[in-house]
Amino acid sequence: MRWVWIICVSAVLLAGCQQPGGGTGIQSATAKGEERRFFEPEFDAVLDQVLVDLIRACTPSSADEDRLNACLRGHFAEAFDDSRQGRRECDYHSEVAKFMGCVAFGNTLLEIRHRLSDDSPVPSAFWREDEAMIEALTNTIVARGIDHCGLSNGGDQLESCVMSWFEQELDLPDTLARRCEDQSDEKDRYICFIEGVMVQYMQDHVARLGAINT
Repeated sequence: MRWVWIICVSAVLLAGCQQPGGGTGIQSATAKGEERRFFEPEFDAVLDQVLVDLIRACTPSSADEDRLNACLRGHFAEAFDDSRQGRRECDYHSEVAKFMGCVAFGNTLLEIRHRLSDDSPVPSAFWREDEAMIEALTNTIVARGIDHCGLSNGGDQLESCVMSWFEQELDLPDTLARRCEDQSDEKDRYICFIEGVMVQYMQDHVARLGAINT
């Protein structure tokens, strides 16, 4: 059974979520990084709203770098850190943008694992090492997928069953899922569905950011 491509495309996707370095201002803290492949308009819209809300909330702190840093981190984590782990575990990032990327992507992967009925604790390295994030997600897909599909059918048939189950369990809205279902390449479909969960997670949480009192 060849699960290596899941690991490989997960690594590519994770690399696309790393935010570039730069200054400590609001603009650089919410830098968009590399464009998403399948949901660029949706990501642009939600990140623009994140930027607007952070500017509104943190401009009063912009004269003091430490206060600005704390405001950006605090507001973003309050809105997007459902796990209540990211604020603490991602704080080692000295750059605000990388802190935000860590919180957002880590919580997205935890949301995916939850949808796949896996709420087991992640290893301590999950928030600090890309490979640990990828391994945690891959292990969930393989273990829960095999539990669902069984081992009676091997090879390509088993992989096909697991990936069909994976897509069904993610339960994306039709407006997002249809874009992924149009992808004929299996790797592209996998990346698309994970991107779809991320954009859905961001869309569902961005309203919280605007509601937080300054």
